[in-house]
Amino acid sequence: MTVIGWVDSGDIAERYPWAQQVLPEDLEDALAASYEQCLAFVNGRDPLDARDADGQPVGVPKRYELAQVKQARALIRADYAGDGGTQLGPDDMPVTVFPMDWTVKALLRPRKGARGPR
Repeated sequence: MTVIGWVDSGDIAERYPWAQQVLPEDLEDALAASYEQCLAFVNGRDPLDARDADGQPVGVPKRYELAQVKQARALIRADYAGDGGTQLGPDDMPVTVFPMDWTVKALLRPRKGARGPR
């Protein structure tokens, strides 16, 4: 498989059971689209481009990788929601999938914690 954005599609296929049920090319398409969406949400600031004071790559935060994977899963699930075949929710109710879940947004832009006592 290949590295797409912040993740390796082969690692995702091995680690997540839902990814094993998806065609490899569909998984790669979803990972590419989710990377673009996540990157747009952080205003194009890709940590792959960030360097420390010595000019060394800073690295990608784990939360960015997780956000990309969660968004890819949401995109894949959106393909099946309400198609008349696969039902995702309880009681045969289709699940509405939003463009970007709040948990994905929180991973990309975590809220600063409240100040504690002084």
